[in-house]
Amino acid sequence: MVISVKAFFHEKPPKERRKNELMSSLPVPKAVAKMAIPSVISSLVTVVYNMADTFFAGQTGDPLQVAAVSLTNPIFILFMAFANMFGMDGSAPASMAMGGKNEKRMKQASAFATYASLIVGVALAVILMVFMMPVLNMFRANEQTFLYAKGYTFHIAYGAPFIIWSAAASFVVRAEGASKEAMIGSMIGTVANIVLDPVLISGMGMGAAGAAVATTIGNILASIYYLWYFLKKSKCFSISIQYFTCKDGILSGVCDQQHFVGCFMDENQKTD
Repeated sequence: MVISVKAFFHEKPPKERRKNELMSSLPVPKAVAKMAIPSVISSLVTVVYNMADTFFAGQTGDPLQVAAVSLTNPIFILFMAFANMFGMDGSAPASMAMGGKNEKRMKQASAFATYASLIVGVALAVILMVFMMPVLNMFRANEQTFLYAKGYTFHIAYGAPFIIWSAAASFVVRAEGASKEAMIGSMIGTVANIVLDPVLISGMGMGAAGAAVATTIGNILASIYYLWYFLKKSKCFSISIQYFTCKDGILSGVCDQQHFVGCFMDENQKTD
């Protein structure tokens, strides 16, 4: 069965067909295509996103700027490992609750993914701000690269809550069947980052620090989009604090140590 991309983006399904009923209301090939096409695009966008900072830092012609971005890359990988853990492991119980028509469980899973991402993001931001010097020494920053790496780390640190949540939210949104909306959120962050990188790195002479500022702004914009989605468009999920809980297997189901290590290794391979 052949489905054109144009038809996918312009088809208007009946109002009574909700996104979370795709698999039961559409033929399997068509339902899979509606979910898969945006997911593939999101993955391709992520690949570009991972290369953007290093590429534009390289355009300055200063190897120290590139070295600073590369030295601090494990910090971003750590952020994404937490995002993948909360997003992937958070979307699984949300999807199962959706299949079981358990509305409260759906909202608990999405709320946990949200507030766990924000709490961990704030904690990592504080740790990086307070222990920046030993962290950079651990990454083998020397007297030539230290100032550049410090600038990058500072600006990426306060963006940690937005970076982690925007990435985690894309998985949760996709779990509701809203693959197109998840794709849009990912593209907002990536496009903003790519547009701002040359402006901040070269145009304003911020160097490696500009790359971090661009990344943070891009993720803030993506977070605003996902905030709008959960508040105005989502039919099943919630980010209300009243649904945030660590009980009923939510914490143990989402925060899996082995999966976190796997996510970290996966992100590390993506950037190699």
